[in-house]
This record gives sequence, C-alpha cells and structure tokens, in this order.
Amino acid sequence: MGDEVREAMLDAAATALQLAADGLITARGRLASALQAPLHDYVYDGDEPSPFRNAWQDAMAAWEEALTQARSDPVSARQLLGMLTGGCRTLAAFEQERSSLCGEGIPAGFLPSARELGRHDLI
Repeated sequence: MGDEVREAMLDAAATALQLAADGLITARGRLASALQAPLHDYVYDGDEPSPFRNAWQDAMAAWEEALTQARSDPVSARQLLGMLTGGCRTLAAFEQERSSLCGEGIPAGFLPSARELGRHDLI
C-alpha cells in the first residue's frame, strides 16, 4: 500500500472517529462506547421523607422516656427489667438484659436479680 493510500485511510478513520465523538454518526461494535458519551439514564430520586412522625420514631421516643424514668425511679427500673426479661428462658439471657440496662445508665441497685424478680424458672 502506498503512502498516499495509507494517509487517505488514516484521514478517513480520523474523520469517522471525530464524527462519532460529536454524535453525528452512530458508532457500532464492542469499542463503540469508547467513542460516545454514555446515555443519560433516568435514576429515581426516591420518596420525600414524610413530615409526620412514624411508628419507629414514636417507639424510640417511648424507649428513651422509659430509660430516663428508670434511671431515677427503682419501681420503673424493676418494671422495665420485668418487661424485657419476660421472654428469657435462661439465667444467662436474663443477666444479659440486666447488664444492657446497666449500660444504659440505670443503677444496678435499681435492677433486681432473677430470684428477686420471682424468676425461679430460669435454667
């Protein structure tokens, strides 16, 4: 192939590449995406947050209120422990719940042991 033909082929290829990059022609083949900008796909923005309180927020507010009260009231602390450990079947599970309440700032003296709470059924 002569120099003139080679130069004409390179010029034709460069022109085709430029036309594809400008979007005037459609590039095809497995490397076409390298020549054209990707199409702008629509992406859903999501739902707007509700301006109203939801059940989870209400539950978290009630939980915080119960903890605040239990930190200063031994009767509330006992009731909270009883509620949280009602489903416990082992002493280890009971003690884990009791320990978590201590970690929430409820004084250990406010939280009775399993026996003091009348839980003689724990194994």
